[in-house]
Formats: sequence, structure tokens, C-alpha cells
Amino acid sequence: MAYRVGVSGLRRGVGLARMFDVMPDCQVTALCDIDESTLNRVGEQFPRAQRFTDYGDMLKSGLDIVMVATPIPVHKEQTIAALEAGCHVLQEVTLADTLESCRDIVKAVERHPKQKFMLAENCCYWAHIMAWTKMWRDGLGGEFMYAEAEYVHDIRSLTRNPDGTPTWRARRPPIVYCTHSLGPIVKITGERPVSVSGLHSGAKMEPELGTFLDFEVGIIQTASHGVIKILRGQGMMREPAFHYYSIYGTKGTFETARPPYPMQTNAYLEKAPYTHGMITLPLKEDVPGAPSYAGVGGHGTAEYYMISDFMDSVRQDTKPPIDVYMAYNLTVTGLCAHESAMNGGKSVLIPDPRD
Repeated sequence: MAYRVGVSGLRRGVGLARMFDVMPDCQVTALCDIDESTLNRVGEQFPRAQRFTDYGDMLKSGLDIVMVATPIPVHKEQTIAALEAGCHVLQEVTLADTLESCRDIVKAVERHPKQKFMLAENCCYWAHIMAWTKMWRDGLGGEFMYAEAEYVHDIRSLTRNPDGTPTWRARRPPIVYCTHSLGPIVKITGERPVSVSGLHSGAKMEPELGTFLDFEVGIIQTASHGVIKILRGQGMMREPAFHYYSIYGTKGTFETARPPYPMQTNAYLEKAPYTHGMITLPLKEDVPGAPSYAGVGGHGTAEYYMISDFMDSVRQDTKPPIDVYMAYNLTVTGLCAHESAMNGGKSVLIPDPRD
């Protein structure tokens, strides 16, 4: 019997719906979007799926899994409703837009232990990130010392509706959307952020919006006394967009290259003796040898491996790889970094979700 999947939010959700539909034991049976034109356009790709403009009506249609791919401000409401309806939930980043909402989702997941919850942090499933994770866990990096992660992407075209009014992204501080940066670092190293200081560069690119900050940076202290720097830019004169990662351990260093340089991993390893510089590993974002349909999610093969991991946790009744506590840590670190940035960089403690 196939797991019945409902997808809410069909701008981002269309690629995820395609990926669920190619899973051997899943079938997309319901689609939801408040925009009827989007709903009908996407619905044509899934002729067996019912179409809904009301999320509550979709939950009543009989589902096993809900993919929450709506804008961040409605994540809390939709995720908790899906859990209460008895559904497993794969939820897009970030967890929520306030600390209180993040706590509410954690409590809801704890109230429904039979349902699986996973954050859909797809950057954790790029090939080079998964390779670094294995190498780090095999001890090639040693003890964690320092890491940097940057996500620089000019999204000014997404800050206004067709009528000129601001979209929800116009009010989103850049650093709160830090999971694409912090997620892979935490996934690789297992570090837990405990405090953060942040600074921002002001609103120079879209001053008339007032709320659209260009850049924010966070300096994070981890529980092991390591340090992580995350940089998030959303308004700048720079193309193409890019992600950058580097990790320093007591036995090795891993780093990526910034565009226009080719995607690869540069590494220096204690276990590669007599080297006089960095070695190059031909690691890219896509996994070689992945199934031919693994790219239908929209970000190479990342969504295929992400949803495969989620489905394994559902099938085998195991802890999801990016569970609600990791999701909380990734999201709340960004929220606390922005709080610090708005208060001149004063350090902010990151509350433990289990407290």
C-alpha cells in the first residue's frame, strides 16, 4: 500500500511533489495552494491528486504524509495541524519565524511521538556535503575548531508583489534564513550552537523598504568551544549566487571554492603525508550514479537523497536525520543572531530546545 502524500505550497512544493511521486511506495494524492491558477497548473502534472485551496480540507482527505512547502510565516500552523491529523511531516526551511513558534512546533512533535518530523534542509544532501560528513565521522578532520559558511543570493526581485506591495521576504532578515549555511556545518560536525553575536550592514540596496537588510553575519560559539561564522547576503551587486563552506579540524581542513571557480573540494589532511599544499577532490553537488529521475526535485540530486532519508525513517520507525531538535537549533541560531545584530552585536544565548 502506498503512502498517501499531500503537498502544501506549490511554488517550492512542485519539485518536492515530483520527487515524492517517484518514490516506490508513495503517491501524491492531494495538492494545496491558495492561488487557484498555480494549483490548477501544477495539478495537471498530478491527475490522480485532489486539489484544495483550503489546507484544513486537504488534511481531511486522508493522508499519511504532508509536505509543508509554504512561506515561513505559516509553517507553525500547518505543521502542527498535520501532526494533529496523524500525519508524518517533512517541512521546508526554516522551522518558523519566531522563537515562540519554534518552541510550539517542538512541543507538538513531542506530543505526537508516532509521527515523524524532519526539516527539509536539502543542502545537507549535496554530494560534497555528504562526502565531508563521512570523512569527518571517519576521523579525517579530527576535533572541530572553526568553520565558515556563506550563502550570497540577490533576491531583490522577490521582495515585491506585482502590485508593488512588499512580499513576506521583504521583511525577512537575511541571517534568519541561515539553515542552508549552518545546516551542513552542524550535520558534518555534530556541533551544537550555544551563543551567537551578529551584525548587519543596513538597508543600502532597498532603502525604501526599510526592513530589507542587505547582509548579516553571525559568530557562533559551540558547545565544544569551537567557532562558526555564517554570512547571509540577500541584496547585493553579485552574480551568480553561491554557497561556500570551510571546516578546520585538528587533523584536516575542507573547503569549497567560490564561483567562477569550478565546484570542488580543497583539503589538507594529516593522513595524506608529505603534501605541500591543498589536494583537490572532484566532489560536486550531484551524486554520481544516482537514478535518472533523481534530479526532478529542482536542486540536482539533493531532494532525492533527502526524501529517501525521510522515507527510511517513516518505514523503519527511526529518528529522522534532521529531527525537530536539530531544526530548532538551526533556526533559532539565526533568530538569535538577528536579535544580536539589532542590539549592536551583544552576545545572545541560544536556548536548548530540550530545556
